[in-house]
Amino acid sequence: MSSKKGITRLDELIAFLKRVYSEMIPINSVGPDNGGPGELEKALYLESLLKQLGFKSVKRYDSSDPRAKGGVRPNLVAKLFDDGRPVIWIVAHIDTVPPGDESLWHYKPFEVTFVDGRVYGRGAEDDGQGVVLALCVAKALLDEEPKFDLGVAFVSDEETGSKHGAQHLLKLGVFNASDWVLIPDAGSADGSLVEVAEKSVLWFKVKVEGRQTHGSTPHKGVNANRKAMKLALLIDQFLHEKYKEEDALFEPPVSTFEPTKREPNVPNINTVPGVDQFYFDCRLLPRHAVDEVVLDVTRLLDEFSKKEGVRCTLEVVSREDTSKPTDPESPLVKRLTRALEKRGVKPRIGGIGGGTVAKYFRNLNIPCVVWMTCDDTAHAPDEYAKLDNVISDTRTLLELFRASD
Repeated sequence: MSSKKGITRLDELIAFLKRVYSEMIPINSVGPDNGGPGELEKALYLESLLKQLGFKSVKRYDSSDPRAKGGVRPNLVAKLFDDGRPVIWIVAHIDTVPPGDESLWHYKPFEVTFVDGRVYGRGAEDDGQGVVLALCVAKALLDEEPKFDLGVAFVSDEETGSKHGAQHLLKLGVFNASDWVLIPDAGSADGSLVEVAEKSVLWFKVKVEGRQTHGSTPHKGVNANRKAMKLALLIDQFLHEKYKEEDALFEPPVSTFEPTKREPNVPNINTVPGVDQFYFDCRLLPRHAVDEVVLDVTRLLDEFSKKEGVRCTLEVVSREDTSKPTDPESPLVKRLTRALEKRGVKPRIGGIGGGTVAKYFRNLNIPCVVWMTCDDTAHAPDEYAKLDNVISDTRTLLELFRASD
């Protein structure tokens, strides 16, 4: 973009993405599973914007959910030209996680803030960056005659399983096996990572039941808190020792097993709790079966219950079994890596531990990759996206759409 026209268009594109961020971040689209209103308000905003940009086809596919505002979880599907040419889809999700403890934020999570080339706010990166990237690519392609049509799918419910989002669209047959799908929902700081594989995800809860008593008479009870801490460490050690194989495709290259959330037990300090509950977030290399891990933990709980005189139960909160990886030699991967090389980026084919909607497309043998340039601030306080990353990724994707075989 060295010409005067190019510089003007660059300025226009920056102004456009800043406007979209300014209007989008204040819209709370936390899903009802996490105590939010859902995605309807954001979907209505984006639906209007897609039509303003000149997309020839804009459709909405709602999934019923009485917990959400309007009773629906909306999904937007649009095609820029809709003239029969092959389609490359950009799929981004419009729900976000809650902000968490707002005292940890320097900037208000639902107010847009631009500082030093960054935009701060909940959903700025995850997955607002993907949404804004798709819109910037569309705006830039309108003045071109690319080989591919741009399809855009803005989906709900990604943060809590995608039942009302990507899975809903795939069940309706919105996508074709001949389509290609790019998912800007994970990446690397230099834009080199082209994600073709993901680990399986297992979330489980363990409930430990002892016997409640007064804090001054612990001998009359069984402290479920102490037993739960002991059990959590036992599970942690066992899983890390058994499932220690490595796979260089992934970063980190091992399966991970992290104790995370704990439920409140008693509201006061001077009561020995009779019940304690904790959670594990597990990310398994494709070679390991989720069922095997569940069986191992169940056996541990049975043994621990007998030895420690407590009752332990396991609940699988969520599981997402990994899909077959995208072939690194597939035309989509090759085309994207060539586009990156033209932009001076040395591509790196790899896998991640986080889950995206890619698995649902891969399960149906629809070619897809996960890619964008980001600092990985998703779910964190002061989540941000770099404006330069959006512009740089827009240029890369223009090469993808223009590229010849």
